[in-house]
Amino acid sequence: MGYASTDDGCRLYFETTGTGEPLVFVHEFAGDHRSWEPQLRYFGRRYQCVAFNARGYPPSDVPEHESNYSQAQAWRDILAIIDHFGFDQAHVVGLSMGGFSTLHLGLNRPDRTRSLVVAGCGYGAQKDQQEQFRQEAEAAAASMNEPTLKTFANSYSVGSTRVQFQQ
Repeated sequence: MGYASTDDGCRLYFETTGTGEPLVFVHEFAGDHRSWEPQLRYFGRRYQCVAFNARGYPPSDVPEHESNYSQAQAWRDILAIIDHFGFDQAHVVGLSMGGFSTLHLGLNRPDRTRSLVVAGCGYGAQKDQQEQFRQEAEAAAASMNEPTLKTFANSYSVGSTRVQFQQ
């Protein structure tokens, strides 16, 4: 357990286990480092596994200003974890939100990745559809207020990697 600092001073909480080649796990929107516990237990027999909480997911720092959150920052946060441990390269596994960040890390810094596993990753929006995509995302976010958010949270939490968070 510990914290790694990012290029803008945000502290990211991590847990690590095992020895060997580095293997970094990047969680989904509705998860955190605990989502990867079974994988850490298994792969920690052969790899040095690291799972961390993205910014905005306590006990990692939760910056208040929205400018502190972006896809560019998300892949740099993964790089901050890799740098914190002094790894030249790492295998990186990302799921959903974490998959998109992992993909961007691979595109921007292929020299720092040994391999990528990108699961459940969206593709973003085509250039000519970005405004429509943004408007739809904002409308969806606006619709998730009380009591709708509670309904959404209850249904979203039944996924196999999330059911443990219902307790």
